[in-house]
Amino acid sequence: MIVSMTQDKTLRYPGVGEFFSPSENYPEYEPGHISKEENRVYGAVRSCLAAAGLDQEHINQSMWNPLGVYIRPGDNVFILCNFVQESRTCGARGCVGAKCTHGAVVRPVIDYVLKALNGRGHVSFGNAPMQSTDWSKVVEETGAGRVEEFYRHYPSGGVDVVLTDLRHHVVSSGTLGIRKVRHHSEDDSDCVRVDLGSRSLLEELQQNAEEPRFRVLDYDPRRTSRSHGRNRHNYFINRRVLACNVIISIPKLKTHEKVGVTCGLKGCVGTVAHKDCLAHHRYGPPSEGGDEYPESMAMLRMVSALHEKANLRQIGILRNVLSGLDSCARKVVRRFTRSLSGGWPGNDTCWRMALDLARIVTYADINGLLQSNPQRKHIMITDGIIAGEGDGPLSPVPVEFGYVSFSDNLAIGDYVNSLAMGFDPDKIPLIHEACYGDCRLVDTTPADCLVQFNGHSVSMAVLTSRFDRQFIPPREWRAALLRILPET
Repeated sequence: MIVSMTQDKTLRYPGVGEFFSPSENYPEYEPGHISKEENRVYGAVRSCLAAAGLDQEHINQSMWNPLGVYIRPGDNVFILCNFVQESRTCGARGCVGAKCTHGAVVRPVIDYVLKALNGRGHVSFGNAPMQSTDWSKVVEETGAGRVEEFYRHYPSGGVDVVLTDLRHHVVSSGTLGIRKVRHHSEDDSDCVRVDLGSRSLLEELQQNAEEPRFRVLDYDPRRTSRSHGRNRHNYFINRRVLACNVIISIPKLKTHEKVGVTCGLKGCVGTVAHKDCLAHHRYGPPSEGGDEYPESMAMLRMVSALHEKANLRQIGILRNVLSGLDSCARKVVRRFTRSLSGGWPGNDTCWRMALDLARIVTYADINGLLQSNPQRKHIMITDGIIAGEGDGPLSPVPVEFGYVSFSDNLAIGDYVNSLAMGFDPDKIPLIHEACYGDCRLVDTTPADCLVQFNGHSVSMAVLTSRFDRQFIPPREWRAALLRILPET
């Protein structure tokens, strides 16, 4: 396993005017365009790859090809970003930078992908954000649109670079959450159904006599139920993902109310075209077979029931009225708790769904059949220049962290990212199960891995000591993840 991390808290994202080009003409740099504005983020990504020992023989030479060990000429490469949502839900300045992958990190990655392709192949980047995300706004705010524009004006070696929204389901919401427009693609030709059956980690939850009531926020629960049942667990993946030879995940380093942290593993949700197949939680409290909220918060039952009724209705006046009431009720509840919709450590559903998807992205073939051997390579470069703490993934507080990491394994990458945030990864089920569970995604234990941190080898045991702050977890996760509870 290869793991490399770099941190410089003085790093800042450059402006969009220079297309996030490097401000230094590196020996291997081929596009030619040099930024007049200082761009040290490009150099940080480059340093992280160099410290990982990639193509070490040719470092600082024109032929240096750090991603060549993973990418061959002619490959189809998909770069999976996190463009979860535009900045509308946050008041904090720079909030979109705390929850979405920034174009300044995407740009050098694509440059090195093109270097490896050597004029033959295809590159796509993007993801499937939330159903209500305004795609045009999020690609503008993150600078992703400027990245795509760059390759239309400057040489890319004849390889197309395409920005892609992987969703089939798009919803536009108005005031108070009222649904105004709904688009649902009728053409599923670029959507692959993957049925994990009894191999799904959700199957363990089917062993009780009562059928689990799987739910995902803002979708008709009947559609979610049709995707999951005993020996039936369907996920609908955009064909562009399964058709590629290599995936490079570029997640945002941030917290997540349902699984603790979200980086590479949880980021695989961004490959799903029809998000109503995603099991985020089970309806109700544990005493009723659910994991939506703890028993101590039974007052949430009415709010949950209202949300259920709203999503069972067809688009129309009554649906809009119920959606408006639901939106108001949820805003009030969120001022006091983050436990609604499975946002607490007792959520035993969401991590299983995310790990199902991480396995699919690596092991499912183009027809959606899970194979015993990896069907594509999957590596990860984490954007933590600005990271997100607190109530992520949608309302994180920005942290100027100046951090970039590289790993050729998602489970190990998430493990070291959680350590960088000051969390114990063994207390985060998603990461612990990916590293040690029956369906683990790694052939070695994290303790056996050495990490390159700012160019020096360190062990996992001392890695946390290299960082001088601990991220604030989502509200309901603080007792589980904070070493010392802050005063309130």
